[in-house]
Amino acid sequence: MKIIDCHGHIFPHLWEACGFESTELHLLFQQRAMHLHGNQPVRRQQDHQINQGKHLWDPDDPSENGQARDVCFRVGRFGRYEWKKDGQWYYLQFLPPHLQEMCSPPEFIVTQMDYVGIETMVLQNDHIYGNLAEYFSAAIKKFPGRFIGLAQVEEAFAYRDDQMAILAKSLDHLGMKGLYFTLAGFFRNGYKIYYTDPEFRPFWNEVEKRNIPVFWVFFTPGPMGDFADEMARFLGWLERYPNINSVLVHGMPTGLFADEKDRLVFPAYMTDVMDSFAVYSEILYPIGWGGKMNFPFERAQNHLRQVYDRFGPDHLLWGSDMPNIERYCTYRQTLTYILDYCDFITAEDREKIFRQNTLSLFGQ
Repeated sequence: MKIIDCHGHIFPHLWEACGFESTELHLLFQQRAMHLHGNQPVRRQQDHQINQGKHLWDPDDPSENGQARDVCFRVGRFGRYEWKKDGQWYYLQFLPPHLQEMCSPPEFIVTQMDYVGIETMVLQNDHIYGNLAEYFSAAIKKFPGRFIGLAQVEEAFAYRDDQMAILAKSLDHLGMKGLYFTLAGFFRNGYKIYYTDPEFRPFWNEVEKRNIPVFWVFFTPGPMGDFADEMARFLGWLERYPNINSVLVHGMPTGLFADEKDRLVFPAYMTDVMDSFAVYSEILYPIGWGGKMNFPFERAQNHLRQVYDRFGPDHLLWGSDMPNIERYCTYRQTLTYILDYCDFITAEDREKIFRQNTLSLFGQ
């Protein structure tokens, strides 16, 4: 089986501008991302003890003005982001320690793919890593058939002419095949105008006209509510744009739906989204759960079986979140916890989940 990884990253040195107009603007997005990050703990550098505070943002101000400006926030080395508070240095191990220079060049990722047996990777483009359509385009040309790139705009301002132009350039000249859209990006306008508001209709009309998939990142709970709130809002968007294929990056948060016996009880808002519209869900358990359990992630297998039984294989996509995932397990293990342990998935359905569904998103 020729496997496609629907979720991976390449990026230059993260202390660079990485496609932003300045290193300072890139660092602003990175600081906001580390404030929101919940999987890895903050540790005090002198003794590595876990600290409950992140110190990076005013929790009562989700806008750009909430940024803490007295913490010397910086990109470190060996996978760490670092900052200083009250004379103490702290860090968050966001990337695996082997990323010594905080970069993931395409040559490195292709070598990893060759070693594991991955044919193609979809390159997702969060602002943490930069605005990377040109970087992606160069990698796609250098390694034909190995990468599919996603475009990204400044989500809070996507309706503006400059962002519409960035989308057009990414699709028409740089070869991107879809759009990555993170709701965390709305800190730039303080969530005053949201993607469901009328101002965004020209943008979404253009996305619909171009027939590209949208990879959505929902951060909850957040300024706009919890996951149920976001899905209710998303349902309204789907009703307006039912022809746009959508992907839930990181997949359905099935832990929210589990009862005391770990049986999944899917709420109506989730079944409405998955049953009635062209919505796909990533299978990406290790990156979210790897810090809480060890390989082979038995609870994840149990949840995957229930998702598979309820929704079937046609809208499920396997992904890894490489290279981030290697803070928890190897790239190969992100495959084998399913391929070697989930024998309830038929060979025909594996072909869909590990290849065909992703290809169909991009009209291939």
